[in-house]
Amino acid sequence: MKLRLPFARLLLPLLMVSAVTAFAASPSRVLSLAGPAAVNPGSGVTVVVTVSTDATDGEEIGFFHAEFSTDSGKSWKPVYLDKLGRSASQPINFQAGADGTTALVRVRIAFRGGKAGDVDYSGGPIAWEGSWGKWTTPPAKSISIKVTSK
Repeated sequence: MKLRLPFARLLLPLLMVSAVTAFAASPSRVLSLAGPAAVNPGSGVTVVVTVSTDATDGEEIGFFHAEFSTDSGKSWKPVYLDKLGRSASQPINFQAGADGTTALVRVRIAFRGGKAGDVDYSGGPIAWEGSWGKWTTPPAKSISIKVTSK
């Protein structure tokens, strides 16, 4: 059976839309940390956390949990935020510890409100009693900053 030209003109765009819809990419979620590699003892430190989702189904940054340590991980100070929308850039500011220590920042994000449920930046379901509680990757990311006077 031979298609007439007007019918073919209508059919081709429909096939193209169907193909694009069938192979549409899954949502992209971003979690990144940016900070200095080294700082002087007692100096101010800023680590910027950037987080976003491009999901269009109501998903947003539902829970933001960061912690920082100025004593190589012996003690931690928390930073909690929630309902940040679809994107946020959050600075974590603190004073560096003593010479020879390491300043640490770790962050974990729960994306919520979309069809996928509570997911981490990789799109996997959050294991609240598993990887979430143990600060493993995913859902957590971290950065280490040397504190040195040299």
